[in-house]
Amino acid sequence: MKRIKKLLAKILSQKAYLRTLHRVFYLLFDLGFLKGDKRFKYHYMVKKIVQKDFVVVDIGANLGYFAKNFSRLASDGKVIAIEPVPMFYGVLTHFLGGKKNVEIHNVALGKEEGSITMVMPESDGFIRTGLPHIAHSEEEKKMHKTQDVKIVKAHEFIGKIPKIDYIKCDIEGYEGIVFQEIKSILNTQRPFVQIEISEENKSSLIQVFNDIDYLQFGICGFQFVSEEGNQIEEGDYFFVPREKLQQFQNSIS
Repeated sequence: MKRIKKLLAKILSQKAYLRTLHRVFYLLFDLGFLKGDKRFKYHYMVKKIVQKDFVVVDIGANLGYFAKNFSRLASDGKVIAIEPVPMFYGVLTHFLGGKKNVEIHNVALGKEEGSITMVMPESDGFIRTGLPHIAHSEEEKKMHKTQDVKIVKAHEFIGKIPKIDYIKCDIEGYEGIVFQEIKSILNTQRPFVQIEISEENKSSLIQVFNDIDYLQFGICGFQFVSEEGNQIEEGDYFFVPREKLQQFQNSIS
């Protein structure tokens, strides 16, 4: 995949490059060529969890590597894709904008409304698609290309969604703020939650889910396993409301 990316970056415009990444990913995904790669284990395993009528919230939808899959699985439900980076938002609207069960929002989620600066790491003049993140310091802003994006209050935005069955979140370290803001909504809606957690947020976020009676799982050897704190195999964390444990176990069996 890395070799393909390097070749594409040399010969295509940025817009064409990003769209081609999306196309190539789904070609390989649909053919099953990524099944043995642990980086993509959740991409294949979510089909066991997401049902046709699910409402899925994809926070940090990026190029749609999960969002399109969610739209296929939740064919009678809805996918709400949230992506603050304009170029990535453009890819999402190009491929998913015409789907009746998909909403796409060009915003970041946080504590306050306004704008916020994102760092856009580059390699060979192209954005490294998995690494854009909200700037941590003025020094970091000076070292990298940046972009100001719209930010809205997470509690207000997520609180307007009447039904949520599944949340996927990958926002490069900002998950600590977002999930503190929507903790009460999680406690009311009780969705399944798939989340990439940075090391600095691990203990506090696990405590958030412990406080509202969620159980922690992960994927090891391409099977869901129960975890507590440290992961058995690196990857996203998966949290299940205790009262949905039987539903979850039936889905993955």
